[in-house]
Amino acid sequence: MKNSRKNLNFFKSKGFLMLIALFIFILILSFFFGDSGIIEIIKAQDRIENLKANITELEREKEKLKEEIAELNDNPLALERKAREKLWLMKKNEKVIVIVRNKDKKKNNRDAGSR
Repeated sequence: MKNSRKNLNFFKSKGFLMLIALFIFILILSFFFGDSGIIEIIKAQDRIENLKANITELEREKEKLKEEIAELNDNPLALERKAREKLWLMKKNEKVIVIVRNKDKKKNNRDAGSR
């Protein structure tokens, strides 16, 4: 009889309630901040979305490159044009115009406008 009263008193004691509160607090913390907590799940979903967008972009680039390869294999003029662009080559009687965008030019324009 005394044993059962001790057990009942233990469950009603402040120590037991504190232990339960601590356990619930730890469960809540692990739910939000644990390795498989909600914050990690949200971060993982963001990474998945970014990777899916990256995959889509790479697939588009892959298709463009496949088309370019097919064109270069089928059309010798396209191959010549691409080689000339890459190697800065020109035909006889042909002029190459190079446009250089200068940052100093923009700066000078701003200085002249403020005078």
